[in-house]
Amino acid sequence: MILTNKKRIERFVSNGWWGEDTLYSIFQEALNACSDQEALVDPENRLVITGDIPKRLSFKEINVIVEKYAAIFYEKGLRKDDIVIIQLPNVVELPMIYLALSKLGIICSPIPMQYGAFEIASIVNETNPKAFISIASFNGKAHAKELISSFTNGEIKFSLGEAEHFIDLNSSEPGSETMKSQQAYAQDNPISANDIFTICWTSGTTGTPKGVPRSHNLWLPMAKAAAFVSNTEEGDALLNPFPMINMASIGGFLFNWLLCKGKLVQHHPFDLNVFLNQISNENIKYTIAPPAIMNMLLNNPAILDQQDLSSLRCIGCGGAPLSEWMVKTFQNKYDLTVQNIFGSNEGATLLSSRNEIDDPNLRAKYFPRFGVDGLNWSNPVSKIVKTKLISLETNEEILEPGKPGELLISGATVFDGYWNAPEANAEVFDEDGYFRTGDLFEISPDDTEKKYYKFCGRCKDLIIRGGMNISPEELDNLLSSHPKMLEVAVTAYDDEILGEKVGVVAVVIEGETLTLSEVIDFLKDKQIAKYKMPEKLRVIDVLPKNPVGKVLRRELKELFA
Repeated sequence: MILTNKKRIERFVSNGWWGEDTLYSIFQEALNACSDQEALVDPENRLVITGDIPKRLSFKEINVIVEKYAAIFYEKGLRKDDIVIIQLPNVVELPMIYLALSKLGIICSPIPMQYGAFEIASIVNETNPKAFISIASFNGKAHAKELISSFTNGEIKFSLGEAEHFIDLNSSEPGSETMKSQQAYAQDNPISANDIFTICWTSGTTGTPKGVPRSHNLWLPMAKAAAFVSNTEEGDALLNPFPMINMASIGGFLFNWLLCKGKLVQHHPFDLNVFLNQISNENIKYTIAPPAIMNMLLNNPAILDQQDLSSLRCIGCGGAPLSEWMVKTFQNKYDLTVQNIFGSNEGATLLSSRNEIDDPNLRAKYFPRFGVDGLNWSNPVSKIVKTKLISLETNEEILEPGKPGELLISGATVFDGYWNAPEANAEVFDEDGYFRTGDLFEISPDDTEKKYYKFCGRCKDLIIRGGMNISPEELDNLLSSHPKMLEVAVTAYDDEILGEKVGVVAVVIEGETLTLSEVIDFLKDKQIAKYKMPEKLRVIDVLPKNPVGKVLRRELKELFA
């Protein structure tokens, strides 16, 4: 299924931005180059997650399983352009299922493990899937069986492990004729780089999740940009701790792993001790982590002092603004480069890497203004996109520093539109074809030569106190280095007179207490404007987050009701 219009394809191909590679074709290149190399490793705690033993596979062993899966899918009636919903943890089978489905041209629609029957029913209604792939046992519960009521239209059901009404991918053994038929079908129905590979789903912070279709040609520029940021070299070991369902993990790890012909180490669910052990034991060169985890590590130096992280070339960090204190401390004290990453499933991508911004304070605070005339950057993605800021009040382009505006982006990374959503698509693309990201940025000051963008927050997340705009992300960033806080997030709460006021939600270090006056005194030392000062504090055990680790501010607001 090709959703990209012909003129767009021809333009990007003629510019050299798109090509003919697919996920399966780059796997075949890796297989031919290093078939016996260890290539895919399970989470070391898989026994706890799924009840079976962790696996370590070479490219040759992966190929055997991929061909088996493809034959099973073909035998049960799946064909090119069918849609399959996938709900699996980060085990080795997940990337192999992606490979098997992509070989046959079947569209993968991965969803978080946290989604239940309600969320799945909505996605089923949107996509009319031909099949569902899940796991029999997850964290000691009969996971697949619990979700069977979500599928009532005759969908084919597959599972890893035995589950009633599901076809067990582990125990099924297709015959030699089926294997031949699958091979013949793939040869007679070749996929192109412009065929849709995935339909991922937005985080849903603005309501019902929306499907984001992406072709192989849309994914590969993002993967190459991630390879540039991670300085990936051939044979590198990459540790993927984020659910393999979105931009950070599919672009940053699935494709990147095959491009570098390296080793992909899976991790699930996020467990700090397991994560640190994997870095050391697997000789990891690159991984990613949320800002909250990075801040917490620095606030607990005893943990870092006990770990050997010397194999790491760098670590990616994103999903929220980075603390200058955090990036600088890792660089100067631990000789570890933190790369600042901003991206979305839709194809927005800003990447602040050390080889372009060496100063850790600047790298934490700013992103290169990719795709702006007169500014040149070495990251290849900067050449294939255009970006601009648009005023929310006047809808005019912002060209001067310090004025927040919505980031708009176009180019070879940007998707063609949400799945089955013509009304939403009419709103999110401007008349020139730029995608409205919903993210507020401003241009950096004159003393930086206006070379950078600074993230100000989501358009919808702004706190408007008596007519004054306040970025919750800015306050998050300032408070992240508070010595008593493990995690912190700022939100608006309703006020009859001013409209909104500022509330702080904090997770404090065990044994500590925290008061609002201490928070205010800490911020006063930062010399921020008085109107930004919080007026309420809530201390909780865990910040509410979505499946990819972003704080759900809408739930924080409820704490102040």
